[in-house]
Amino acid sequence: MAKHKWNLKFLVYFVGFGFLLAHSSLFAAPSLVNGIAFFVNDYPVTLMEVYKIQQRDKVSQQIAIDLLINDRLHKEEIDKRKIIVNEIEIQDEIARIAKQKKATLEQVRNYIQGNGGNWEHYKEEIKRNLQKRKLYQSITQEGLRMVDEKELENYYNTHKQEFSIPQSIDVVKYFSKEAKSLEKVVQSNGKVVLPNVQKTNEVLQTMELHPQIVSAFTQGAIGRFTPIFPVSDEFVVFLIKAKNNPALLPYDNVRNVVLQKIMEQKEDYLIYEYFEKLRSNAKVNIVRLN
Repeated sequence: MAKHKWNLKFLVYFVGFGFLLAHSSLFAAPSLVNGIAFFVNDYPVTLMEVYKIQQRDKVSQQIAIDLLINDRLHKEEIDKRKIIVNEIEIQDEIARIAKQKKATLEQVRNYIQGNGGNWEHYKEEIKRNLQKRKLYQSITQEGLRMVDEKELENYYNTHKQEFSIPQSIDVVKYFSKEAKSLEKVVQSNGKVVLPNVQKTNEVLQTMELHPQIVSAFTQGAIGRFTPIFPVSDEFVVFLIKAKNNPALLPYDNVRNVVLQKIMEQKEDYLIYEYFEKLRSNAKVNIVRLN
């Protein structure tokens, strides 16, 4: 299969307006349905929702309708698969976002509310995003059945460098009791080394490394830093200088890694293809659009 890298947001949420009209049927009395614009598989969409999407995203009515059709298809699929997101997951995701932005949970909350946002609405949006993430993961997992052994072996044979482990690695080791000091080392690409940071040149033997961190060295690029690791009461990070004497791992040992790499390439297309099928079978009934 040829490689596809899709704009997932566009492809998953976009439906041609011609499709909507081709699958629509007109209700006789608009006044009886109290502001409903159309139904998607019996899920109602109101005129107010269409208007709000137009105003929020600054898009035409046609695109707003397309977005709402796909939103309903997502909700229907989430309900069918009984995908649940609990409060702990929501809080963990907000904490992850806060950490990524180098902020506290309270700072994120103050920012949302200080810019006219509603905290509960923000949490609800986080919940919807997590539900979609779980939905996409579920769809992708189903796609595993589409990959045959020949495809796996072909990827392995044409990307052997990805499955080779160097027998030794030349590194510059930076260590400190303060993780933030090492963050400055990484951010400055080794140009800023605070007094509480020590460094040494070392040659690491791959076979002696803990299996959980081997990939950080083998997949990391030369001239780049590994993640920061906690070691006893210190923190350590390595600048990779050279990889020596690479040895190819047997196919059977890395089969699951090969499968994961292929699925990452196919993920967007699998999701796009899945929702294309949902749209082709969807019943969209137009009530009124003005």
